[in-house]
Amino acid sequence: MNRWIEKPVIQGLVILVCLVAFWAPPALAQAQKGAQDQSANMTDQEAEKSAGSVVERVLISTGLDSDAIARIWPDSSVWLEPPEEERVLALFEPESETPAKGALVILADEGQSPASGLAAALRQPMARAGWAVMVLGLETLPYELQEARRQRGFGSPEDAGMQETDAADETGEKPMDDGESVMIDVMANEDVEALANQYRARIQKSLAAAVGNLVGRGYSRVAMAGVGRAAGHVTRAATASEGRDVSALVWIAPEFNEGDSKALAESFGESGGLKVLELYSARSSLGAGDATQRSPKQREAAFRRAGIAGYSRQPVAMAEQPQPREAQALTNRVSAWLDSER
Repeated sequence: MNRWIEKPVIQGLVILVCLVAFWAPPALAQAQKGAQDQSANMTDQEAEKSAGSVVERVLISTGLDSDAIARIWPDSSVWLEPPEEERVLALFEPESETPAKGALVILADEGQSPASGLAAALRQPMARAGWAVMVLGLETLPYELQEARRQRGFGSPEDAGMQETDAADETGEKPMDDGESVMIDVMANEDVEALANQYRARIQKSLAAAVGNLVGRGYSRVAMAGVGRAAGHVTRAATASEGRDVSALVWIAPEFNEGDSKALAESFGESGGLKVLELYSARSSLGAGDATQRSPKQREAAFRRAGIAGYSRQPVAMAEQPQPREAQALTNRVSAWLDSER
């Protein structure tokens, strides 16, 4: 470029940079001032609405996503209609070979849908093993029940209530502790015991509806399986008077409430010839129980003392909280045991 042309160009660029440097700070300050004025002029109602919209997005809850699951699995979805309750989604998989060996109702672990976790992973392998399978999700405990469980450290809210009652009977006074004031607030806002009863009753009705659906399809032999905290619910359903259609019960890495754990032997004694298989992790300590959870070995001893012969237990090479990848190994155990009990 000619030096006589280059010189004016450079001078022009220098002038432009100077102008930008001179005018940019005032313009930026003016923009910030305008934003502050706009914020100051915002009404309280608009501010609350803006803040509320953020909170509302955080509080959105989809539960077990039943409608979404039904859209993804339309051919497998079955809407059960328990009496006096909202309809419940179950995923049904018919047996892959005929004649069917029977039907199996699987209740997922707490907080899991029929399309998630180990329960969902068992559906197709069990169907290939000759069993019709119906999987139900288990909704999470209501918040008040979660708080009662967490604060008291017991297996269930009703256990905490029973403990308070027992202590009051012995001393004549209600026990006091650091968490009592919070517990009282929870109890005052919601009747925790009534809420727990409603929660359990809703699940029992759903399980009964699932069994009724399978019997209506022509399956004469129905078994139940519960994963984790679902074990107590399927046990209650199978041992109830209306659960006579259930011939066998499977617990997979069970977690029982303290009250349920203590009453198991009595429940099975009243239920007749119900057969029970417990599958637990071979990595867990066989004999180690705690204040709220008996070990498989302790449960077996309690059943023997009560003269109950229908219980058996098997260790499985799986995590203490079994994962979907372990579904085939568990299917082999469950199907082999069910075949032996026919």
